[in-house]
Amino acid sequence: MMEINLSCKHLPKNVRWRRWLPLLTLFLLLPSYWSCDDSEEGRNEFISVSHVDNQTGEKVEMKPDEALNIPPKAGQLSIFVKTNTNYSVLVQSKVPANEQEEEEVIENWLKAEKVGRNEATSEDEWHLAWEAQTKDYKRRIATVSITSPEVDYGRFINIRQGFTTRLGEDFEWLKYGSSTASPNVTTNEKLIGDWTEAQKEYQWSSTIAKEEDKAYCYGKFGFIRLGDDQGHGADLITPYITDIVRDSVLLVSFDAVAYTEEDEKKDNNKLVINILNGGEFADTHTTTKTIDLDYYDPLDPDVLTTMWNKGRHNFYVVSPPERPVTANTKFQIIGGDYTLTTGNNRVFVDNFYVYRLDDVYYYLLDE
Repeated sequence: MMEINLSCKHLPKNVRWRRWLPLLTLFLLLPSYWSCDDSEEGRNEFISVSHVDNQTGEKVEMKPDEALNIPPKAGQLSIFVKTNTNYSVLVQSKVPANEQEEEEVIENWLKAEKVGRNEATSEDEWHLAWEAQTKDYKRRIATVSITSPEVDYGRFINIRQGFTTRLGEDFEWLKYGSSTASPNVTTNEKLIGDWTEAQKEYQWSSTIAKEEDKAYCYGKFGFIRLGDDQGHGADLITPYITDIVRDSVLLVSFDAVAYTEEDEKKDNNKLVINILNGGEFADTHTTTKTIDLDYYDPLDPDVLTTMWNKGRHNFYVVSPPERPVTANTKFQIIGGDYTLTTGNNRVFVDNFYVYRLDDVYYYLLDE
């Protein structure tokens, strides 16, 4: 085969210059690149931001890409701004989009207020104050912009509250009974076995006890009841959560309260929580817990809201080598038992969430 060596002289004169086009382009772009690369170092203006580290108690300067992690309960922290130019502070807060939900903007859960100036260090102190997360602990992010429009320069700080959601369920797709009736009203509530096919696709399940033909788990309007007035207990089991196989620390959170009659007669208030197929509770290194639930006031006009005031329960779950979390791990809660010998143990359940916790967040919930 003949080898063809195409040199520049074989090209027409009017296109020979194109051979040098890539090199010429690079030469022309270099000054622009150097300008961008040196934009921070080559300018006279500066803005530095510091904060007090939660764990060490020392004031540290923040890196440009650093984020601050804050706990779910309400609180505040100080940041310290040092600059040689006029500046303004703007807070924008939002919940990031995920696979299940559209991005939702939440206004004013984080606020910034200037509280003083240290002339010795030439620093302004700003308080960042945030609201508590009450319904859930889903991750939400606020951006604090510290900018100087006069010179087109600024610093941006991300404030992160909450955790990555592995399972998030508020049961809003259950529409049985009334949205305004007392939780004690049983009209039109529906056994889990009789839910629609679309509702069953959410893959929540309940165990049918030996010698029974149904599970006594009832769908109501946006929440669930376990058990009945005949002494039947019931459980509720989460769907598979395959993503948690990669997680070393989980936070399991749900609302649960024990049944109260209008005459103030109370059911038993025991609830058993089991971890199935891998993982253990961080504090006890076991796979089961029994807790006492609080009661609600059925005569409260706002009972559908206030019934959950003392109902939040949180548990850390870890993945030790001898009992690791797996793709088959599920969480089971049980109200009462199936023997009809322990009395009524009706339980209302809502807002069942499982979150992934990075090591940096592990301490945040109980701060």
